[in-house]
Amino acid sequence: MQTYLRPLLRSLLLLLLLGVLVIELLLWQIGVSTRSQSAQELLLRGAEVRSTLETRLRDGIYLSRGLVSFLQSQRGLQEPEKVEAWLASMNQEVDYLINIGIAPDNRIALIFPREGNEAALGLYYPDMPKQWVAVQQIMRSQQPALAGPLTLVQGAQGLIYRTPVYMDGEYWGLVSTVMDAPALLGMLDSEPRWQDLNLQLQRLEGEQYTRFWGADLQPELLQQAMQIPLPGVTWRLVLQRRVGDAHLLLYRLGMYAALALLLLAVGYAHASKLRQQREHEALHAETERIKNEFVSTVNHELRTPLTSILGTLGLLQGGAVGALPDEAKRMLALARRNADHLLKLINDLLDIDKIMAGRLQLELQDMPLDQLLRSALQELDGMLAQRELRLEYTNPFDEARVTVDATRFKQVLDNLLSNAIKFSPAGGLVTVGVSRVKADAYWRIEVSDQGEGIPLAFQDKVFERFSQADSSSQRKTGGTGLGLPITRGLVEQMGGEVGFTTSAGGTCFYLLLPAAGAVSDPTASPYKERT
Repeated sequence: MQTYLRPLLRSLLLLLLLGVLVIELLLWQIGVSTRSQSAQELLLRGAEVRSTLETRLRDGIYLSRGLVSFLQSQRGLQEPEKVEAWLASMNQEVDYLINIGIAPDNRIALIFPREGNEAALGLYYPDMPKQWVAVQQIMRSQQPALAGPLTLVQGAQGLIYRTPVYMDGEYWGLVSTVMDAPALLGMLDSEPRWQDLNLQLQRLEGEQYTRFWGADLQPELLQQAMQIPLPGVTWRLVLQRRVGDAHLLLYRLGMYAALALLLLAVGYAHASKLRQQREHEALHAETERIKNEFVSTVNHELRTPLTSILGTLGLLQGGAVGALPDEAKRMLALARRNADHLLKLINDLLDIDKIMAGRLQLELQDMPLDQLLRSALQELDGMLAQRELRLEYTNPFDEARVTVDATRFKQVLDNLLSNAIKFSPAGGLVTVGVSRVKADAYWRIEVSDQGEGIPLAFQDKVFERFSQADSSSQRKTGGTGLGLPITRGLVEQMGGEVGFTTSAGGTCFYLLLPAAGAVSDPTASPYKERT
């Protein structure tokens, strides 16, 4: 069990971290949903509070408006007893009214009820600096305004609704309706249906809201706010629950308990699975070793007799046994082509075996790039003619030099060019171009075709051994799937990089090789820096 303990512990730790992440994410989502639901509920309840508050304020406001109309119909206070009788009949509907004052020329001449409000009778607003500022604003705007809560001369706290009165278009005086602030606003604290809420009223002063009534709010709890536009002033109602949601704690405890049970179950199952996986990996490694040894042995055993066969065929083609009939020459040529193809396959197998084992030796030299490219292109005439293709070579850098193994570089070019020719349609164009990248430290060689492009599903496997986009027995093009893996191995050993871009209009394979004499950062990828 010691062998499997560490991987198992790592897996359980990873599962634990993942479980914690998932649980916290779920709790976060639940919290978001809960907060959204709570916010919506608070908005609905806030609308209810605001509606009730506005209704209570509206009763006093409507009473003031009715009195103004009555005074205008009576042409002022010519008959005070009629005004008092009207007020007595209307006062029964507003139980939180302290008094109503009528102030012709801004002096309170009549106040109802008189009892308990005698101190306000005869009050002259210009003598009250704080109130006079508000009265002047009402006179200028010709609009009513709600003020307070204010400390009254009688000693109580009141909300004052002041309404200007005009007679024949001229300012006549003022009607002040004084409402008992504790009685009217106290419902925020006393109403049973709102006992689970913290309610606070704020007044807009300048650009900030200032509390004038209500409970302290808890910053860590969700809040909702809504404006209450009133005559001459804007209030804001802020509300929140008095306690947070406790069910999130229950969710958290339940989820972590479930995670602990899951870890126990997974740990038991994973230990068995990990043991089987190790046995499978050991078997796979042994199979891979035997396969590589077999490939290497077969390659060497095939290459020696095949070299002898090629030598014999060459002697026959050279006339060592005398002149041969035309049909014999044709058959010898066919045998020679197939033997050459078989030798290339064996060489490819040997190369990929050496690359995978890290035993391939290269001789890097400072070489002229144009000469290397032209040498490789000169051998393509027959293949291009056979496929009816055109070749376009562009290299504006005659002086370009690279540090490569010349033989292996030619092998790389042959692989890329044969691929481009193989997948190009008849009459198409194969292009080879040179450019410079990464602060002149690398040369970029591009080989492009006009084929159908590499399928998306195969693009991640392009450089894998024995991989082919079409591996069926009816595929249009031949090959073993070793050319590109060998190309990548050789280019990387020469300090470069190989890649491709592809679309429905064709594929471009590019090489990024270090320029001769350039000092480059061996940890940087030339591909990421390409321009």
